Amino acid sequence: MGGRRTAHRWAAATAGAVLAAVSLTGCGGGDGAAGAKAAEGAKGGGDAKKPARPAFDPPLRFEGNAVDLPGAEQPSTSSGEALRPSVTLADGVAYVDNQQGIDAIDTRTGDSKWYVATKHEAERGGFGTERVAPLVSDDGRTVYAAWDRRVPGEGTVRDRFVIEVVAVDTATGKRTWSAEIPSDPSATGMAATAIGADGNLAPQVVGVDAGTAVVTDADTTYALDTATGAVRWKKGDYRALNLAEGVVAGGEETGYNQGRLLGVDAETGKQRWTVAGARQPARASSTLLSANRDGHTDVVDAVDGKLRLIIDKPDYRCLDDARSLVACSKSGYNVSDRGIVVIDATTFRRKWVLSADSGRSVPGVTGFWHGALYGEVGGRPVVLDGETGKDRETDPNAAPIEIDRYGGVEGTRFIPAKR
Repeated sequence: MGGRRTAHRWAAATAGAVLAAVSLTGCGGGDGAAGAKAAEGAKGGGDAKKPARPAFDPPLRFEGNAVDLPGAEQPSTSSGEALRPSVTLADGVAYVDNQQGIDAIDTRTGDSKWYVATKHEAERGGFGTERVAPLVSDDGRTVYAAWDRRVPGEGTVRDRFVIEVVAVDTATGKRTWSAEIPSDPSATGMAATAIGADGNLAPQVVGVDAGTAVVTDADTTYALDTATGAVRWKKGDYRALNLAEGVVAGGEETGYNQGRLLGVDAETGKQRWTVAGARQPARASSTLLSANRDGHTDVVDAVDGKLRLIIDKPDYRCLDDARSLVACSKSGYNVSDRGIVVIDATTFRRKWVLSADSGRSVPGVTGFWHGALYGEVGGRPVVLDGETGKDRETDPNAAPIEIDRYGGVEGTRFIPAKR
C-alpha cells in the first residue's frame, strides 16, 4: 500500500474540473564507506515449496504471529505526525529506513530479504534522527530514501554536510543509482521551521519521473538529474509534496506565518501555478494536495492548481486508497470538529460525509486501502466501507497505518490478515 505520503502510493485523479464544496452536516451514502555492516544485496534462499500465502483484497481482520520491524520507530524527541514509523509496506515486504540504510523485511517470515547501508555513517548517540518512510515506485520495482549526513573533514578541510540519496532495485537489493547533494545550512534541520503539516524536517524523496528526482530536506527542495546526480535546481523555504505530470507541487513560506501553494516545472523549477494564502500544506494523493485557507481546508489539483474540494473546517488531512477514492478526515479532542469526507478520485464528487452531529462516532482514520477505511473509535479499531461509509468490520483487532493484501502495519509491527 501506500504510506507513500509521508510516502504513500496514491490513486490518480484525472478527470475534468469538478469542485465539491462540503459542509459537514450529515452522513450519507454517495452520489496514496558504511554505517551498518550488513551485506548489501539479496539474502536468503527461495521459498518455492512454501504454501500459498493467504491474501485479502482488502484485509478486514488482523491476527496471528506479528513481525517486528526493528529500526522503524521514530526518536523519542519527535512530535506530532513526525511520530509516524519510518516504514512503507508493499506486496509482502516492509521497507524500513532504520537511520543507517534501507532494510527490506519479508513480512511472512520476519527475515531481511536485503539490506542497503548508506555510504556515510549516521550520527551516533542521542535519540536518533527523524526519518520519512521510504518511497516505493508505483510499479513496485524501486525504493528510494534520503538521509542527512556529515562527512568528516581531514587536516584543514572542514566537515561538510550532504543529503545522501539512494535508489534500490526491490527484487535484487542492488543500487540502481545514488547521489550526494551539498545541503544548505538550514538543511541540517537546526534552523528550519517546518512548512508541511506533518512537521517533519527530515530528508525525503518526494517522487521520481522522467529522469528527475525531487528531494526535500528541512523545507529546501532539490531537483536531481538521476543520470548524473547533478542538481538541476533548488528552492529554499519550499516543501515539495507531489511530482505529477512534470509538475512539482508543494507549499512555500512567503513571510512570518504566511504561505502559499506553488506548482513549478520539474525540469526547470519555473512557476506553473500558485494559490495564495495557504498554510499547513499536505499531500492528499499523487495528484492532489491540501492546505488550510480562509478558515477551511482546500484540496487542490497538483498539476494545474485548480480547486477540487472545499471542506468548511481547517486541518483536514487526506489519504487515498490506491485505487479510486480519497478520504479527508480530522480527529482530535474537540468532538464537534471531527469528520470524514470521501470523494471519487477521478470526478472529485462527494461519496459520503460522516460528521460529529450524524449520531455516529467519527473514527480517527489511520489508513485507507482498496475501499477499506481503517481507524479507531475510543481506542477500539474499526473498518468502514470506503464507498458507503457504513461499518464494514467492527472487530478487526488492529488499526493499521500501512496495508497490503497480506496484512497491515500497526506501530512497528506487521500483523497478518485473517478471514
